[in-house]
Amino acid sequence: MKKRNMITAAMLAASMLLTACSGGGESTAPKSTNDTQPEAASPAEAKDGLTVAIQSDPSGLDPHMVTDRAAGIAIENLYNSLFTYTDKYGEVAPSLAKSYDVSEDGLTYTLQLQEGVLFHSGNTMTSEDVKYSLERIKDSGARASQVEKISSIETPDENTVVIQLESEYAPFLTYLANPLNAVVEKAAAEENDGSLTNIDAGTGPFKLVKWNEGSSVDMEAFGDYWEDGKPQVSTLQLKTITDATARATALRNGEIDMIIDAIDQETMVLNNAEGVVLETIPGTFWEYVGMNCESEQLQDPKVRQAIAYAIDRDAINTAVKMGNATVLKEANVPDTHDYYGGDDIYAARDTEKAKALLKEAGVAEGSMTLNFTVGSDWQYQVDAAQMVKQQLEEVGIKCEISALESGVYFDGLNAGEFDLTVCGWSGFVDVDEYLYDLFTSEGAYNQQNYSNPKVDELLAEGRVTMDEDARKAIYKDAQKLIAEEAPMAFLYMNGFTVAMRDNVKGYTVHPTAATIFMKDVYFE
Repeated sequence: MKKRNMITAAMLAASMLLTACSGGGESTAPKSTNDTQPEAASPAEAKDGLTVAIQSDPSGLDPHMVTDRAAGIAIENLYNSLFTYTDKYGEVAPSLAKSYDVSEDGLTYTLQLQEGVLFHSGNTMTSEDVKYSLERIKDSGARASQVEKISSIETPDENTVVIQLESEYAPFLTYLANPLNAVVEKAAAEENDGSLTNIDAGTGPFKLVKWNEGSSVDMEAFGDYWEDGKPQVSTLQLKTITDATARATALRNGEIDMIIDAIDQETMVLNNAEGVVLETIPGTFWEYVGMNCESEQLQDPKVRQAIAYAIDRDAINTAVKMGNATVLKEANVPDTHDYYGGDDIYAARDTEKAKALLKEAGVAEGSMTLNFTVGSDWQYQVDAAQMVKQQLEEVGIKCEISALESGVYFDGLNAGEFDLTVCGWSGFVDVDEYLYDLFTSEGAYNQQNYSNPKVDELLAEGRVTMDEDARKAIYKDAQKLIAEEAPMAFLYMNGFTVAMRDNVKGYTVHPTAATIFMKDVYFE
């Protein structure tokens, strides 16, 4: 067996969030079982604390169950995973697992854990907590498919975990680095009847003080955190500010220190603001027009293709994104990714082709009216929906837009109560993450109710193919087929921008939008 300590996406191939939804409640951290108090950062290193604006309220604090971005930001700072993303996109490194071995057949992973890691309760993390966490994800988690290849887990001692896979699995270590596939305290979960929605059961750099519904998630530095010298601030507050103008004003006035994922409306205002710095990098937040394939009016792929051809992505990008996004001309894997398909099926808007496809599908002009839902918390998606509506009217399709409160919106989306929607996902790393759960027939996030046996076959094959060239060929075919059948009309990939006060230092802006580097922040 060969010991490994750093993994790149290419090595993985050869050998992750739905944009915010709302919900939550008021909660406080469980009482610690020891008397250790968190140590505040010294004035030389930091001021009293870091305040970060988020766009919506978390849906919950259970790392294994949530899919929304706001919850993810909180969880990334309350918990750790076995592996972690490095500052290089696509690369992961050991975290709670300090080292690991892989058997020659690629089926057995032996993890050696960091010793002496404490949960926020004061209890020591052991291999039993790791086993419990992985089994909990597999049995009932929102990302169960990411660990479905695990056939057994053994814990020969408190600091060793042996994971047996049923087959080779190309994206496995990337998924163990997903911040939401975190290690949770088994005892805390069992004491709360298996629910972690409102409690803190983590080992992360910050511990929960209080979650105030609709207002903030308040955290403090965990004085017994296992990484020496971290975190460097004494408190972290995630402050819910849904209005973009209000967020920008708060940053300019110094009421907050950071805006995670600043949108174009904010960056225009903040670009030359005194005391504010912006850092923008290629991101992983992609947006789309989703089509419910079980809707009576959208079951015919020709109708969905017509919609995809009728949409002017460049015009929407210019008007809504100020031209700052990168238009997606095939599927959702961006051209910056090693597994980009490269077939520009929707290179430009084609209304004549759209009309011809509708005619072939037997749709008379003006006879179709679609229910178009969108979350009211994200004005840029409401604006995009309005433009799509206007563009579809030009080919004879009518739409009725409903802008819904985010909780109602996502409930309806998950229940299939829509014809069209504008939404987005963020944080994907491996190509499997971009495609499998969204486009397989039984995929956990297949809100479009799309089903194609050939796509299912390709995406299943891609997961267990370890040769990089062969894997790329599989995913190229899958992306082309998905784009042609159009369960989504893919719009654009956004850059990722973090806006900060100019005294905020040490933060790594990551393409996945992960905030795991908040522990490195200090004030100058």
